[in-house]
Amino acid sequence: MNKRQLRALMAVNLRLLNPQVTDRLRKKGKSGAALTRKLWSQFLLSSIVFLVIYGMAMAAGNLSKMPGMFTFYVAIFILLAFSQSISGIYNLFFAGKDLNSYLPLPFRQKEIFLSKILTVSFNVIPYTLPLLMAFFLLSWQSGTMIPLAIVMAVVVHLLIMALIFMLCSVIVFALTKTKLFHDHQNLVMNALTGITMILVIGGILLMNQGNSSSSESFDRNPIAILMPIFELFNKPTSLISGLTWLGLIGVILIFTGIVRFLILPKLSEQLTAVNTAMLSGSHRRQNVKRSGLNANVDAYNRQLLKEPNLLVQVIMNSVMIPVIFMFSFAFAKVPNGLPLKWLGVFFVAGLAFSTFTVNPVSLVGNLISLDRANLEFVESLPISMKYYLQRKFLLGYLLQLALNILMIVIIAIVIKAGFLMSVSLVLGTIWGTYLVSLHYFRRDYRLRVTNWTNVTELFNRGGGNLGMMATMFGALFVGVIIIVAYSMIIMLTPFAVLINLIAATLIIVLSVLILRHYQTKFWQRFN
Repeated sequence: MNKRQLRALMAVNLRLLNPQVTDRLRKKGKSGAALTRKLWSQFLLSSIVFLVIYGMAMAAGNLSKMPGMFTFYVAIFILLAFSQSISGIYNLFFAGKDLNSYLPLPFRQKEIFLSKILTVSFNVIPYTLPLLMAFFLLSWQSGTMIPLAIVMAVVVHLLIMALIFMLCSVIVFALTKTKLFHDHQNLVMNALTGITMILVIGGILLMNQGNSSSSESFDRNPIAILMPIFELFNKPTSLISGLTWLGLIGVILIFTGIVRFLILPKLSEQLTAVNTAMLSGSHRRQNVKRSGLNANVDAYNRQLLKEPNLLVQVIMNSVMIPVIFMFSFAFAKVPNGLPLKWLGVFFVAGLAFSTFTVNPVSLVGNLISLDRANLEFVESLPISMKYYLQRKFLLGYLLQLALNILMIVIIAIVIKAGFLMSVSLVLGTIWGTYLVSLHYFRRDYRLRVTNWTNVTELFNRGGGNLGMMATMFGALFVGVIIIVAYSMIIMLTPFAVLINLIAATLIIVLSVLILRHYQTKFWQRFN
């Protein structure tokens, strides 16, 4: 393999991964190797964010005495890596339009494949670095010397990630060879996403049912299938440890053979066939009679949702990642029969939940840019631009609200919130989703892109993965502080009614200020 060519492909993919950051750095005079190094530093910084946040949570306990917590963390991040890899591989190999650019160049198929898989890893590995921390902590707490613990953790982490990437590659490439996929690509990928989401969230819910506690330590019931990995670090010289090493290496060799002999030889042909089918399918239109301006505008906006891989990415990033993050920190059960003074706390919790789940990858934050150059055409039509954008915002808000209510209902059931507290959670979510959606809808207009070729370019606007992660963790951190402080005041003060009135007043005032801000700074410009 030509390492120089591989590095060149990696540099290109790194630029395509976050085009807005690339353009911003170029305006600052960065180019060539200096630009590549700067982009690498962005990737490393986002990885450190995940590592620090989850590392602090894991370091609080002794994982060598908590096999249940260790296997829970491993399962969480393996599920997250699996879901992200499925969408990433499909997006980069099949939803992208860069294949024709590679065909006349002297690149071998294995170099193209490896460069794209490594690019997928740039988006996935930051989410899974807490696995590396868990492996190191368990090994170190079990008595292994720090240098050896680091080496073992890194090797096992790389082996597991390689196995996940190859397994997901086999699944996606096998699926794209079917006639069903060629006839109904979006339907098949959305169905795969739905199945993956059900498996991930269902698995998390099942694992949360396995909580147990003792007088000595808090732990969960261990996940039996992952116990060999625990034994590998806890007892590195045992027979089970040796068999685990052999098992990991053996399975990776099997999948390596599958990729090498069944995928790589026909890579270009398969990508060309799929892209051709996508192109021909994109010209199919159904003649449907509609009456009224609302019906036509709404139908057009719904048509934008058929963009390949759009819903896949939205569901993965707007639903699965927030749910995995929240459940990985373990919810406590809510005591039965909470008094009405707690309604305010649950309403604020619903507000905070919305700030965490509505993010730069949410549908409402990308609907305007989905118009591409059509937005300029709409501006030339004899219809109100404000009316057009309001209909578009309503669609995005309702779809995001449906996702948020689904998640908040699941959470309410898991924590056993009770009927009244659940209603308060839902109401807070409804209002919070509206306010946060206004922010991301305006952001989409401010950062709108009309010449994008892949939806990943839209999702990476602004700060890219680092910006999204910083926003999500910032919202989670601030929200937890507010909810905990509010709860402590409600518990400790005899003036709960007065505190709730003050909180309600603050919410109303802030809501009015936010609505007025977006009315004057955004909506009024279209009058």
